[in-house]
Amino acid sequence: MAAELLNGLLAFQPDSPEVKDKREYDRQAREFIDSLHKYNPSAFLKGADTPQDPLSVLDPAVNSIAYAFTLRLRIHNAIEKNNTQTLKPGNALWNNLVRFLESFDPIQMRYAGSEYKKLVEYVEQIARGLDTPALALSPIRSAMLRLDPTTGCFTTAHLNFIRLCLESRSYAVALPILDNHIHSFPTVIQNSLRESTEYFVPCADPVISGEFIHTRSGHSDKVTLAEVQEYYVLGAMAYIGARQFKNAHQMLEHVLVIPTTGVANGLMLEAYKKWLLLGCLVNHTTQTPRTASTNAIKQIRSTAKAYDALVEAFSEFNNLPKLKAQVAAGREIWAEDGNTGLVEELVQHQSRSYVSQLSKTFSAIPVSKIAGSVGGNIDETTAFVETLIETGYVNGRLERSDKPDVGAILRFYLDPTQGPLAKSEKQQQLGLLEQTERTNRLAEQVKDADFRLSITKEYIEYLKRQNKKLAPGGGGDAMDVSWDHDDEDMMGDLR
Repeated sequence: MAAELLNGLLAFQPDSPEVKDKREYDRQAREFIDSLHKYNPSAFLKGADTPQDPLSVLDPAVNSIAYAFTLRLRIHNAIEKNNTQTLKPGNALWNNLVRFLESFDPIQMRYAGSEYKKLVEYVEQIARGLDTPALALSPIRSAMLRLDPTTGCFTTAHLNFIRLCLESRSYAVALPILDNHIHSFPTVIQNSLRESTEYFVPCADPVISGEFIHTRSGHSDKVTLAEVQEYYVLGAMAYIGARQFKNAHQMLEHVLVIPTTGVANGLMLEAYKKWLLLGCLVNHTTQTPRTASTNAIKQIRSTAKAYDALVEAFSEFNNLPKLKAQVAAGREIWAEDGNTGLVEELVQHQSRSYVSQLSKTFSAIPVSKIAGSVGGNIDETTAFVETLIETGYVNGRLERSDKPDVGAILRFYLDPTQGPLAKSEKQQQLGLLEQTERTNRLAEQVKDADFRLSITKEYIEYLKRQNKKLAPGGGGDAMDVSWDHDDEDMMGDLR
């Protein structure tokens, strides 16, 4: 039986000359998965720790589907029998699991979504059981990026991963996933004709992840609106932890503009408070986005008046005493909301901005004159200015004065090609090239999203109504623009 199973597991060879084209690959992959389901699950448990062990014979990078089936059943059996010793880091099953998630063939895993999802969940389950959630971060991130280098189709793995990052305070680990734009959600396959063509089978290359991650692929549970909002809120918190305030601000704006039924929830309230504070830090307007629900924003603002007052005090430039007084007055509120760090950052930002703006008026200024405005003695202010220069907030240098009552002098570099913030022509060109590459990737994702929208039944019905209006004597029906949907239906509209 062991030899029969092993032969069955090796039946699908994607690099075989017999796999002539994408349609043939698709057919063989589906038939192979069907054949694996016919085996008794207990068959995959035999031969463990022997030369005929499938996990020793199979290569996870070549026989990915077969390896995933075997490994999933082995881990499931170990958990069922409470044999957790083999699952601990350094032992056989854990090593096999990590090895698989870091090396599987991404094309094959487009067909084995349920196995992929379960193995990713096992990593988290084992790490949590050992009270070391950080252990799961690297394998999960590797798996997500192997399956979809853009990680642009939102799945439940996105939310679970960012939760783990926040719990373990591993903010930098989250950035490679957060930096990728979400361009689609797992949806119902809209057009059977697309599935029948060579270019839209899951193994097609290139293919947008929204084509092979859907409600029947098994890669993700059903996604709700609240889960998407939570992902953006937690993602913003990770960006804040990494001090990437601009990116955090953008993530929170996504929460505010996601379509709602006009009723705000707790995630929107939390997002709004942090969004206001970050808007000040990144020098953006704090005016709410036009596409946000007016009723929802009204509800939020009625419970966030302390934050609006704080932003008003911040907007009065060069009035640090008022800002500090407002910060002190709401200290309990900021602490209860977990925003104390951001609020304190406003005070620091105001001081940094004041020093930076001096370059527009002065070429040089004694530190003693700066001290009176930012609040502090000469030594504290000198150290503060040194930090601003080192961290890139001020393009200048400190010169020591011979006069003891003057102290150091801050001298600004008026030429942008000089000083610690100067960039060479090559550095500027590299920055432009990187921006162009990001724009091109985003344009491709938008193009794909437009195409998928054009084949939805809602869009087709809309076109029919528009054609009726344009027809001679056709009154047509008004387009329904209401948002009278439940959570899941709204997610359908977002896809």
